Amino acid sequence: MKIARVFSGIFGVLGMVVMVLSIVLCLISLDAEPKLKELPEGAVACAQELQQAVEKADFEAVSHLLYGQPELGSEQELTDAAKQQIWEAFADSLSLTYEGSCYATNSGIGCKAVVTALDIASVTESISNRAHGLMTQRVAQAEDMEELYDESNNFRPELVEEVLQQAVAEALEAGETVTRNVTLTLVCEDGQWYAAADEAFLQAISGGLK
Repeated sequence: MKIARVFSGIFGVLGMVVMVLSIVLCLISLDAEPKLKELPEGAVACAQELQQAVEKADFEAVSHLLYGQPELGSEQELTDAAKQQIWEAFADSLSLTYEGSCYATNSGIGCKAVVTALDIASVTESISNRAHGLMTQRVAQAEDMEELYDESNNFRPELVEEVLQQAVAEALEAGETVTRNVTLTLVCEDGQWYAAADEAFLQAISGGLK
């Protein structure tokens, strides 16, 4: 009888555990993002075109594919050689990769993605540090102050440009990429599919310069 009561107690505890696990699994299932077995052709095409446009750094095409068609930064807006060089290196490093399965949302089709690009914040900090070090080195090595300063006692523009170009080249050579997780929502409006991008995506594809 005692053994029977022990087994009865054990089975009772196991029954409670199973019931709790069932509730937990049910809650997890309810909380999970509903997966889609098949995506509409237009949504697939939009996602693929966006990926290609990002990796080509074709920001005009990217803008046309984004919902609301926001204005994006362009290398054409840059005015000096150093900025142009940095932006071109950034554009060459851009990539967009989709991760996992798409899922249904209240507003459309959600997609997780990763944007990889040159870490511009790190590069600009490196340029500043390198330029300071290079200029200090030039001053220490100069035999005549006229090599360094103009009649207004400022560093000669050609010297500043030379030091800056060297600092940029060194910083870009040592530069590393950074990856950012982003979320895109594919939405259809008037028969046309667009990608509604979050702020993280816009910042990632603009190097934080947006």
